[in-house]
Amino acid sequence: MKNNLRKRLWLAGLLLFVVTNSILLYVDADQKIDRKSYISSWSGTFTDDLQESLNIRGVFAAAESSPLYFDKSQGSFGEFFVETGDEVTEGDDLYTYQVDDYEKQSEDLQLEADKLQEEITAIDTYIQQVESMSIESVEASGTFDFPSSAEGVNEEEEEPQEQDSSAVAQIIKEEAIAEKEKERTQKESQLAMVQGQLEQLTSTGQTITVQSPVSGVVTDRSENLSDPLLTISSTDLLVKGELREEQRKAAEEDMTAKITLTEENDPVELEGTVDNIHPFSKNIDANRVSQYPVEITVPKEAEGVLPGYHAEVEIITDESADALAVLEPALKTGENPYVWQMTTDGLLLYKEVETGLTDDGRIEILNGIKGTAKLAVESENQFRSGTPFITPIDTDHLHLKQLMKQPASVIKENIYLGLLNR
Repeated sequence: MKNNLRKRLWLAGLLLFVVTNSILLYVDADQKIDRKSYISSWSGTFTDDLQESLNIRGVFAAAESSPLYFDKSQGSFGEFFVETGDEVTEGDDLYTYQVDDYEKQSEDLQLEADKLQEEITAIDTYIQQVESMSIESVEASGTFDFPSSAEGVNEEEEEPQEQDSSAVAQIIKEEAIAEKEKERTQKESQLAMVQGQLEQLTSTGQTITVQSPVSGVVTDRSENLSDPLLTISSTDLLVKGELREEQRKAAEEDMTAKITLTEENDPVELEGTVDNIHPFSKNIDANRVSQYPVEITVPKEAEGVLPGYHAEVEIITDESADALAVLEPALKTGENPYVWQMTTDGLLLYKEVETGLTDDGRIEILNGIKGTAKLAVESENQFRSGTPFITPIDTDHLHLKQLMKQPASVIKENIYLGLLNR
């Protein structure tokens, strides 16, 4: 009998508790009664390096291909010294031909030699002008687009607006000089070959041996002597791919690209740079997807990689180091993104935030939260900003023996408070 009576009392008390709370919720239309939010799941802010990227498929190709042509009006073809697949260096013999008109060929070669010498002299003048420019002049112009003479060089000086402007100007200056020195080396190589042909013509009177103007691999040889007679591709590689319209809007030249070779048991990973994005789509058709060719340079140490190998390419469009971030479930979406922050004072606060990059479920927080914070993750239907919150009991830290050591009056008091406190 006592057990049945005890059960009835418990059931009556439980029913009374539920009914009382339901009535309070119903009559509390203005939400004047202090409520607590029950939070069973939460996460925290953290710092991490975030990146946004786009992914495309690519294929390795030779960085440069140099077609060589034979002018049949200059004479009769003799013989090849190379075959398809041969690796050649600059200055190697490629083929010979017999000159039909000695005087005309000699005059043409001399004119070509004189033209190359003038171009070399102009490049030397340009380099001297750049070397003599002050850093202030470089900062003012931002470029080295000189005419062939010294006239027109911008000599105005401006105060640098930033502390590192001088370093940037020095880099611009060094790059301009390096580019022209490379061009001069090419011209000198061409001049040496033309002079060599002149010497051959003078000594033989008829036969000229044509030498390779570049180093690389012979990728094509025309057996019927049609143009181009030979094609020499460089051993330097690049990756070619295509960008869709939405990707073209996000991608820019000089962005970093991560390249992973596919179809490999041991994947090879390389880091390249977006070198060239074509301004026009391959397809200009309202019913077809626009595709913009893109080229990505790769490091020279890409050993074992051959033209034609396929790769997965990830272009890094934006990145943020040591960014304050949250996991995606903690960020709520509305008119403005927001979070529910759990303060150390035991209050739940509504915080609107400004977001930045999104990287694999991690979202950068630019404004709204500072430093480390705990954020509620689950459904927010019963959340109210500025009210206390409660979380589940952590049974791992709950020791029943210690609780039972408390006086009976204290235990009863805490039970009643727990039932009555909402």
